[in-house]
Amino acid sequence: MKGVDQVTRLRREKTGVDRYGNAVYGTVETPIDELALFAPKDVIPALEVGRSATIVEPSLYWLNAFPDIREDDRVRVRGIEYEVYSIPAEWRGPGIGGLVVTLRDSNEGVP
Repeated sequence: MKGVDQVTRLRREKTGVDRYGNAVYGTVETPIDELALFAPKDVIPALEVGRSATIVEPSLYWLNAFPDIREDDRVRVRGIEYEVYSIPAEWRGPGIGGLVVTLRDSNEGVP
């Protein structure tokens, strides 16, 4: 087993046309075949007075897999919906590689 969490991609796609011929868009949910490793959000307290805490955003890691995830997608993992926070990044090495996606909780609002 390469991963432990099932991920569902939520992508805005054209789903049809209205009676005037204009495109109609909706959210299409697609389960990702490959399981991912999920690193949840973490807040590291400041070590010195006057310093800000360090916030580590949640991330998804796919080992030796490169699923179709774009920066304008959302994903659902462990029952929570997240926005893709940056461009998904590929890492490659001798005999190993994969995709990493940094996330942001959709319910947090504007930072």
